[in-house]
Amino acid sequence: MDEAGQIHRAMPLSKLPQLVAGDLVECELDSGSSALRVVSLIDRDGVLARIDRRGQPKPLAANVSHLVIVSASKPGIDSLLIDQFCVAAELAGIGAMIVINKQDLLDEQQLAQSKNMLDTYRAVGYPSMLVDTKTPGQLDPLIDALSGKTVVLVGASGVGKSSIVQQLLPDQEVRVGAISAATGFGSHTTSVTFWYQMGNGGSIIDSPGVRQFSAAHLSAEDVRNGYRELADASINCKFSNCSHRVEPDCAVQTALADGSVAQWRFDNYCKLADETA
Repeated sequence: MDEAGQIHRAMPLSKLPQLVAGDLVECELDSGSSALRVVSLIDRDGVLARIDRRGQPKPLAANVSHLVIVSASKPGIDSLLIDQFCVAAELAGIGAMIVINKQDLLDEQQLAQSKNMLDTYRAVGYPSMLVDTKTPGQLDPLIDALSGKTVVLVGASGVGKSSIVQQLLPDQEVRVGAISAATGFGSHTTSVTFWYQMGNGGSIIDSPGVRQFSAAHLSAEDVRNGYRELADASINCKFSNCSHRVEPDCAVQTALADGSVAQWRFDNYCKLADETA
């Protein structure tokens, strides 16, 4: 897509790295064939990547501003999975939003628990909201939050990511902004990656690879640094590599005791750190 919003197809030069959805490129017109060629890749920012079989990061999407982490009572609100994505976003320099979908299916107790959990995420600095796709106006807070942002929706299967995208893009065919040349062309190929332009200046990147994104490659140090409130408190820990469990003069333990760090967030931190051991 050019600056005027027109869609063009361009083939990248073979010397370029594999392009992904969200990449910004420079193109030149081939005078002989009148075809556009991608001649250079503009430096990426906000790269969402997964670790390949060789242990190397493989970019899935570029210039992403936020992960939208979607959860729902069915199949289940998993705060550990939400935290895992938050940590991955933090380490990638990408913002995160927490969305609990299908709020219309929550009973009073579940609703209260969900609101308390979202309050904790907001206190840490993550925009968080309850939505549903069936009640008119219930997606408005998310639409407003996505204005001007480039986002990727992540979350477990069945939480309603596709339903949210359909509501955000009611006329999907008209709103397709570009298709990644690196992953194929045409809406019927299984490997196709789409970049969707929303009417509020925001955009959504969707691909099979992004939907399968996992943060399972995190190290224990990644986990320590990826919890915002723990990282902030740890500045005052006696030891720079404090695990926040058994060391003396641990500022995180102090914050846990005075309630400035939520116990359930700390418990999730311990679980994720243990999984990396």
